[in-house]
Amino acid sequence: MKEIKIFFIVTLVGILTLMFLTQVPHEQTGTIKSIRYSENKITIHLENNNATLIIFNSQSLNLKSGDKISFEGKFETYRGEKQIIVNKIIKSN
Repeated sequence: MKEIKIFFIVTLVGILTLMFLTQVPHEQTGTIKSIRYSENKITIHLENNNATLIIFNSQSLNLKSGDKISFEGKFETYRGEKQIIVNKIIKSN
């Protein structure tokens, strides 16, 4: 019975750790391959990356293809496609 309690506690701690790690923003860098501005979001495709960056409710960021950027965001899957919901983006030099 003691082993079952230990296994349960270890499993619970593992699940909570995974939940925490998926909520932590991950900072990444990349070069813009293409960018599309629409009324309520900005969609960015990066070179050498199959994830799409999505920025909601943002004004024009003055970004263009070829710009190097740093960003933080949360990974998600939408209609089978990988995307990152960006909460912070900075143009690099």
